[in-house]
Amino acid sequence: MKKLLCLIILIVSMASVMFAQAAKNSADDYALTFFKKLNDTQTKLTYMNKAGSLEKIGTETVNGNISGTLFYDVKVKGMGAVVTLRYTNYCDEEGWTFDGEILTYSNMAQNGYFEGTIKITGIAPGEVCYDKVIMKKGAPGEGFYLVSFSGKTAVPVDYSMYQKSKE
Repeated sequence: MKKLLCLIILIVSMASVMFAQAAKNSADDYALTFFKKLNDTQTKLTYMNKAGSLEKIGTETVNGNISGTLFYDVKVKGMGAVVTLRYTNYCDEEGWTFDGEILTYSNMAQNGYFEGTIKITGIAPGEVCYDKVIMKKGAPGEGFYLVSFSGKTAVPVDYSMYQKSKE
């Protein structure tokens, strides 16, 4: 009886590990696709895509190809800046609609942190939270995103997934 109980516990433990790894892989894949699609939306922004840091200061709103808007705003605050990206029912591609806000708090060396959550509706509903990501030299450099799917517990995804989306 003890051997059977130990075998059952072992099987349940292995299944839990396998399910956790599957959820992690799924969250990584989702985040990679999310970042690629979100990065594409930002190519429309004039200020954000200028070369110099000071040239990026400004406010603009661009329309999605299908619906919604993307609002961009950079304000100098103390010895740094606050960058706001706000998506409102923004859709360039059927099945991927973005809503939410990403705030970036940066010093002059482009180090800082992110806040905010982007919700995705359509063929792959979910959300990506930026609250645990640290910015280093102008890009995510430490921490993790929290990726959650409808009704599921959030799964941490390493900050480096953002860099992979740029490859």
